Amino acid sequence: MFLSYTNSRSINSREITWFLCLAFVSKILFADVSRYVSSSGTCAYMQTAWNALLAFLLFKILSHCLKGEDLLYSTKLVFGSKGQKAVGFLVSLFLLFNAGIMVRVYSDIIGSIVLPDASDFFIVAFMAVAICVACFSGVCTIVSYAYGAGIVVVATLAVILLLNTPNYHITNIYPLFGNGVSKILSDINGLSVYSDVLLIFLVSPYLKEHASVEKAGTKAILISGAVVTLTTFLYILSVPYPSSASFTLPILEIAFSVNLDVVFQRAEGLFLFMWILSGFTVISAYICFSISSIEKSFGFSDRRALVGVCVFISITLALFFGNSADSSKIYDMFYKIFTTLAFLLPAIIFAVCRFRHKENL
Repeated sequence: MFLSYTNSRSINSREITWFLCLAFVSKILFADVSRYVSSSGTCAYMQTAWNALLAFLLFKILSHCLKGEDLLYSTKLVFGSKGQKAVGFLVSLFLLFNAGIMVRVYSDIIGSIVLPDASDFFIVAFMAVAICVACFSGVCTIVSYAYGAGIVVVATLAVILLLNTPNYHITNIYPLFGNGVSKILSDINGLSVYSDVLLIFLVSPYLKEHASVEKAGTKAILISGAVVTLTTFLYILSVPYPSSASFTLPILEIAFSVNLDVVFQRAEGLFLFMWILSGFTVISAYICFSISSIEKSFGFSDRRALVGVCVFISITLALFFGNSADSSKIYDMFYKIFTTLAFLLPAIIFAVCRFRHKENL
C-alpha cells in the first residue's frame, strides 16, 4: 500500500540503505569525529565501534517490535488521531529544527571557505532555492538520489584517506586506551551519529517490502559504523592528540595535509565536493520527511504549499541562530535531545502497539 502523496514509484532496500549511510556518514564531516576524540582521546575509534554496536542492538530491538505501516500509523493505532497529530508535529518540528541548524552551519562555512566574497543573504537564498527544488520532487526521488550520492560520498572519503597515507603515524594511537575504558563505555553521546535512524520508521510506507526496514537499517548501521570507525582511526593516526580534538572539520584537516608532490597536492576540493553534496541532500531529506509527516498526521493534500512553508521555517531558524558559533552550541544540545527522541519514541510506540496486538489475539 502506497500513500497518495508519494511518487508513483516505491523505494527498494538498496536505496534506503545508502540513503541512511549518507545521513550517518555526513555527520563525521562536521565535528563529530573531534567530539569522539575529545571524549576518549587516542582510543576514540574504540568508542565509535562501541556506539555503532549499541545503535545496531537498539535498532534490532526496535525493528523487532515494529508493527503496522510506520511510526505514525502505529501511533494512530495506539493513541488515536490526536496522538498521531502530536507525534507527527513533534517529529516535523525536530526535523525542521535540524535542517535550520545545518543551513546555518553550511552557509557560514561556505561563506568563509568557498565563497568568501559572497554575502550571507546570497548564500542562504541560493540554498533555499536548491532545497525547494529538491523538496518538490518528493521523498522517493530524494532517497533514490541519495542512493547514488551516498556511494559517491563514501568513495570520495576513501580516496582522501588513501591519499593521506604518507601522513599516518602509528605512534599517535598511544596511549592505547586513551582516557580510559570506562570513558569509552559510559559516553554514549556518539549515538547521535545514528539519530537519523528515525527516518527509516517514516519511510516504511514507500518500501517495496516490509522486511526491507530491518534489512536496510541493519546494513546501513554496519556499513556506516565501519566507515566512521576507520575514519576516526585514520584521523588519529594523522593528527596527534590533543590537537585532534580541536578541529571543527576534521576530515578537511586530513585533506589539507595531502601532498603527493606533482601527482596530487591538494584534496580540499574533494572534501568540499562530498561535504556540499551530502549536506544539500540530507537537508532536503529532513524537510521532505517533515512535509510527509505533516501530510499524513493532519491530512493535508497540497504538498506544494507545505514545501514553501517548511523551507521558510528552516531558513528563518537558520537566520535566527546568528552564526555557526551560536548554532554549534545549539547543535550539541539539540542532537542529544534528537538522539533520545529517535530511539525512545519508536521504542515506546512500537512496544505499546505490540503489547496491544498480543492482547487482541
